[in-house]
Amino acid sequence: MTDFLLDIFNKIGFSVCHQIPERTISFGTKSMPVCSRCMGIYIGFMFSIIIMLIIFRKKESGFPPVYIIISSIIFIISAGIDGLFSYMGIYETNNIIRITTGYLSGMGISVICYPVFAFQYYKNPKNRQIFDSARHFTVLLFAASIFILTAILKPAFLGNFYYFLNISAIIFTFTFSNLLIVLFIPCFSKKSERLFSAYLVLSVVIGIILSFLEIYLLWLFHMFLIRKF
Repeated sequence: MTDFLLDIFNKIGFSVCHQIPERTISFGTKSMPVCSRCMGIYIGFMFSIIIMLIIFRKKESGFPPVYIIISSIIFIISAGIDGLFSYMGIYETNNIIRITTGYLSGMGISVICYPVFAFQYYKNPKNRQIFDSARHFTVLLFAASIFILTAILKPAFLGNFYYFLNISAIIFTFTFSNLLIVLFIPCFSKKSERLFSAYLVLSVVIGIILSFLEIYLLWLFHMFLIRKF
């Protein structure tokens, strides 16, 4: 059973990442299922969304102040710039830079996505900006620093934990993205009075089904590319 699950998890990682060994972080002898940049993006997105769900319990649905939006956009493009510049030979990147820009990119994407979720999900969303206080944004930055520091230190005893955290983050990111799409369907949109409700359960179930279908299709496409080229 364990071998079967590990095979499934490795295929999930393979479906969304090139899995180049030298670009993948290892905790002791445990290699992660995705490269350092993908690891940062998915975990950064998941951690940041969870933190915002905890912080903004009053149904805040307004986009953050301009300086937060600009910072988020810079964070989002940082991973792409790092990948592009290293590919062009402008400079040599490394796994620390990859995971840092990846995490910041995932965090930036989450900051843009969360207000959309809150506005579409809650029946009476509060027209108030998220991160109207800078101290809330520092919570995200603090979480980023803890994660990046742990990734740099790579303690062996956290190998299995981070392996499964990566898989969870991939599934979470796909599910949340599909959840946003589902919430634009009128029968699911703006129905809930609180975070945990039957509307969320049904929407998440649909999101999970779509996620595994998409991951499977990505796996097939990745296999096709390998066989073709």
